[in-house]
Amino acid sequence: MSESFCSQCGMSLSDFNDTGRLGCAGCYTAFRQELIPVFKHVHGYAHHTGKIPVADPQQLEIRTALISLRRELKQAVAQEAFEQAASLRDRIYDIEHQKEPLPAVPR
Repeated sequence: MSESFCSQCGMSLSDFNDTGRLGCAGCYTAFRQELIPVFKHVHGYAHHTGKIPVADPQQLEIRTALISLRRELKQAVAQEAFEQAASLRDRIYDIEHQKEPLPAVPR
């Protein structure tokens, strides 16, 4: 069997096997069939699913809501709307400590 090489950087499959590193983005295409089992073994899947785990979308909603509330809190303090800021602070605390249901996040 002949050795495969990346047409962009010249790296061989045996170079990858020795170092565990690819030479360039073209290596992903050149060694695709050989890399699929490696990715499945290491990551549990062979395709990119993004940075946010699919397992818990509620956590994403919580983080998004907290970011929004903290932004509102910062604006309220800057405008010296201290009663509004105190209310926002309390909502943030309650969400962080799971005492209040999630606020609706505009989409």
